[in-house]
Amino acid sequence: MAIHLSNNRSRFSRTLGELRRRHVFRVLGVYAIAAWGILQVADIVLPALLIPSWVMSYLVVLAIVGFPVTAVLAWVYDITSDGVVRTPENEFSPDTVGTAAAQWTWNWRWLDYLIIAGLLTILAFVLVSGPDGNSRDLPERSIAVLPFADLSPQQDTGYFCDGMAEAILDALAPLAGLQVAARTSSFAFRGSDTDVRELARKLGVGTLLEGSVRKDGDRIRVTARLVDGRTGHQLWSETYDRMLEDVFAVQDSISRAIVDVLRVQVLDEVKLVEVPTDDQRAYEEYLRGRDQLRNGNTVEDYAQAIERFERALVIDSAFGLPRAGICTAYWQQYELVGDSALADRAIAACREAEAFSDRAETLVALGNVYRETGRVAESRELLERALESEPNNANAHAALAQAMRIDGELEAAEHHLGQAIEMDPAYWRHHMALARVMYEQGRIDDTISQLQQAIRLAPDNPVPYASLGAIHYYEGNYLTAAEINRQSLERNPTPRAYSNAGSYYYYAGEYAEAEAMYRRALELFSPGDFRWHGFLAEALEMQAENDPQEIASQYQAAVRLGYERLEVNPDDHAARSLVASYLARIGRTEQARTELERLEQIEDLDMLAHRAMGFAYLDIKAHEQAVGHFESTVAKGFPAQILADDPRLQPLRRDANFKALVSDHVDSTTNPEENSQ
Repeated sequence: MAIHLSNNRSRFSRTLGELRRRHVFRVLGVYAIAAWGILQVADIVLPALLIPSWVMSYLVVLAIVGFPVTAVLAWVYDITSDGVVRTPENEFSPDTVGTAAAQWTWNWRWLDYLIIAGLLTILAFVLVSGPDGNSRDLPERSIAVLPFADLSPQQDTGYFCDGMAEAILDALAPLAGLQVAARTSSFAFRGSDTDVRELARKLGVGTLLEGSVRKDGDRIRVTARLVDGRTGHQLWSETYDRMLEDVFAVQDSISRAIVDVLRVQVLDEVKLVEVPTDDQRAYEEYLRGRDQLRNGNTVEDYAQAIERFERALVIDSAFGLPRAGICTAYWQQYELVGDSALADRAIAACREAEAFSDRAETLVALGNVYRETGRVAESRELLERALESEPNNANAHAALAQAMRIDGELEAAEHHLGQAIEMDPAYWRHHMALARVMYEQGRIDDTISQLQQAIRLAPDNPVPYASLGAIHYYEGNYLTAAEINRQSLERNPTPRAYSNAGSYYYYAGEYAEAEAMYRRALELFSPGDFRWHGFLAEALEMQAENDPQEIASQYQAAVRLGYERLEVNPDDHAARSLVASYLARIGRTEQARTELERLEQIEDLDMLAHRAMGFAYLDIKAHEQAVGHFESTVAKGFPAQILADDPRLQPLRRDANFKALVSDHVDSTTNPEENSQ
């Protein structure tokens, strides 16, 4: 047995020696490094040159087949100064060891070191990068639909290109076996020259669809290309030359090609792209209106969107989606100016839309309006239906979270917002909504973090700055809040931004500045919002030289417009409590008591409603009830610091319960008798 093992070792040693003598290991090492380098270069260059992916596959097979061929050639032949010669069968004789071996040993040894270093480098790269590089963790059946490029001669059909991409996205979103990146995230990379693999990694998807549209008269040419996000290789491409009336068929063909390539199970009889209208002109007007609605910030922008939607309805009165657009546009106008007539128009359009369409887009629009008009249960039902039809709809998740927040289901709301952010990580509004939920849970640091993320995602949008300013306001940093809010005003001077600035200056004791901010909000933007009138009256009261009649007229306007708002949403308890406080301010005590009694029947009022009721009770000299509501205000999360700094609460400074409530925040140098207006 020992002799047999010894013979086996001897044969193995001789074989290894012969492989070394014939330089097989060296040649294979050089081959491995060269093949790996060529494949790495090809992996980058071939997709950029639009060379089909089968070429890369051919190169990989060729590299693998070439490995044993190279080994055989290395065994049989040597490369010498005399050219390629057959390797001699016998080993070098002893008398040549001191000459030839001495001549070549040093050079070959360093070549061995270089080969070993190269192989170790390849091994390290493979271990660190994994089989798919940085994209190894990307979901296999996942896709982002990038905005299509506009190749039309006049470069004026961006809205149509977006509509093409969104129709495909909408067709793919309901498929349970496919993860689809939301529109906001994928469209954030419009015009980006980022490498497709890096783009896929940022979007968290395994594949990307990109394309272009050339529209010329009644003809369109659509080119689409599906790319593997891990390798950058093209998986599928096609060009469609069609008449404009065939646009929905093209969208369906592209969607079906995608699910075929990704092997997503779809029943053959299912039509992926729904035909929303039989008239292409109506569809174009709808796309123009939707583009105006999504990119708009002003009342005029939304009015132009409504005009486009109405043109679409004139062409095709049975087209449901424009009604949902009209609903949303009117509601956006109402949010800006507070005119109850706009809210009535929004609600009417929503009801019409509900009768004509049950698509997720329509259901989300309706759900949002119903939620904001106090019909939270109906809103949740609509939004849950939207998620049943499109489980990957990020906007539906976010809207449902807002309804849950109103119902006090903060953990569930946070869960749905987390899903919305996972599906649509680049949309700043989702982070804003999550910040509000976190704030209501008392998580200040998390709130600020989410708002800062919203600012990073939308640096030119004023809303995140305004919300971050509000957090500093709640922390008692009034001038810091005003400075942050100034950045909001520089980007988009909305009435809410001016009103917020007024509140920050008010609590900082800068009453003239506060007055100027409130007047600016009313004069330029929002004469129909009752709150701005009430806030202006409060700022005027703090300045002794102002006309009492003007103060009273501002409070009266606030009451009148406040009641109009309550007609839109009778369950707006914050609005009713402010109306009660303004009634008390102008001496309409019995009316104020009636509203307060109505509010006392509500079991779960929010902190702002309790705060306004506290002021109303203070003005009708019911100090005990006033302090009770201020205690509830603080218990609900409102900072005691702001109550301590509010000059209107001087009459309660000697009340033992109120002193206990704000004792940690009162400046000991302040004379309680000063500024007692």
